[in-house]
Amino acid sequence: MMLRELVGADLADLRVLWREGLTAFPASFLMTAEEADGIPDANLLSGFESGSYWGVFISDQLVGFAVLRQGGLSRLSHTADLGPFYISADYQRQGLAKALLARVLDQARERGLKQVELCVDQENHAARRLYENAGFRPFGLRPRSVVVEGQPRNDVLMLCPLDNALAADEIPSLARQVLD
Repeated sequence: MMLRELVGADLADLRVLWREGLTAFPASFLMTAEEADGIPDANLLSGFESGSYWGVFISDQLVGFAVLRQGGLSRLSHTADLGPFYISADYQRQGLAKALLARVLDQARERGLKQVELCVDQENHAARRLYENAGFRPFGLRPRSVVVEGQPRNDVLMLCPLDNALAADEIPSLARQVLD
């Protein structure tokens, strides 16, 4: 297994792998396969150049990827959003997602980020466990976040603090204070 940032030569493989995920697991992504297909190569290559796209490779084959987008505004520059995140169905449950997620979070720490956020389908229990085991904690629910094949789906909003200023286990109680 090899983990590394994606480069221009990985573009075609990324598109194939991403389409696989979007087709096989449509509820796990915010966009459709057609929308992903419509993203210009230049946009993806720009993300590669900024170090936002990471891949996991088995024998030089891209079998998983993750995207980490740092906040662009100065007041959000301490944060990043994670996603999409996908491991090919043939390679799931082999520890690749855990390794890729750990590498991406290490990269976020190296960049001096304070937290990483994501949203995950409420019914995607395997992904939620992966994220929780990596230090993410839920802080909210986005009802009807997406509509997949005519059915509304809820997303769980999760946050992983990367510094010592906020303990992961404090996050759910902070979120509950808003509702009280």
